[in-house]
Amino acid sequence: MNEILEQRITSIQMGKNITHAQMEAKRGLRDQLERDLEEFFTRGGEVKKLDRGFTHFKNGILPAGAANAVRSEQDRIDREKAIEAKNEEIRKHKAALKEQRRLASKQKVEAQMKEQAEVLGRFVSKYPTKEDFKRLSEIVGYQTRHLRDAARGHTKLAVDRWELVKKAVKTFKSVGAV
Repeated sequence: MNEILEQRITSIQMGKNITHAQMEAKRGLRDQLERDLEEFFTRGGEVKKLDRGFTHFKNGILPAGAANAVRSEQDRIDREKAIEAKNEEIRKHKAALKEQRRLASKQKVEAQMKEQAEVLGRFVSKYPTKEDFKRLSEIVGYQTRHLRDAARGHTKLAVDRWELVKKAVKTFKSVGAV
């Protein structure tokens, strides 16, 4: 009797370590499957036997995510071409948007540079001395050469600093005029 008990214990320990509840659950599933199968056959259901290799999967078992896995080569090629055409269309659309943004940005920069040249050009014509220009550059925090380049239309000033320069130009009074 002890021998039989030990054999059962070793067989359980060799890889069949499952609880009694798990064993009962498996037994219940097996019984339910048998009942479902009997019910299927009593309703007139038939089992179709497929040739080996019919599904193109190992042991004839379909993977969970492979519902549409068996397709012809032409279907796959057509699908890839459609995807590539859609991707190309998206690439062209994105490139057009990028080009449009680039052109808008370029126009904005050119407009600001033109405005800088006009405003600073009027300032230079109104206050032609170098000391006045130097004092303006000290007020706004730019080096004199940066403002000179902006007055010639060669350099774009930062937008926030450009607003400060415009205000300073409007309120500027020459040292000699005070």
